[in-house]
Amino acid sequence: MTTKKLLVAFATDGNFLRQDQIAIAAAASNAWNTEQLNPMLSVWDVRGPRPCLAGVCDLPLTCRITQADFDALANDWVDRARQMFSRCHQVFKL
Repeated sequence: MTTKKLLVAFATDGNFLRQDQIAIAAAASNAWNTEQLNPMLSVWDVRGPRPCLAGVCDLPLTCRITQADFDALANDWVDRARQMFSRCHQVFKL
């Protein structure tokens, strides 16, 4: 997704949250975001039929980086998202 100023990347683990997991997921998001800045963890579609955990990363469109540097950044985002979802599964049983 892009806005006028940002490239925004969303990542999920492909799992949907049950209604009884939403408060725990919010606590997991708060715990992660207190320790880490990127990706930001949040609960998406909280009132919809398919709430889920999502990691969000962004990059200003005005930045200039090489393709190799962008690839390295994207790989870092994926690695950190993997760590984030692993922690949610292990610690919070989501």
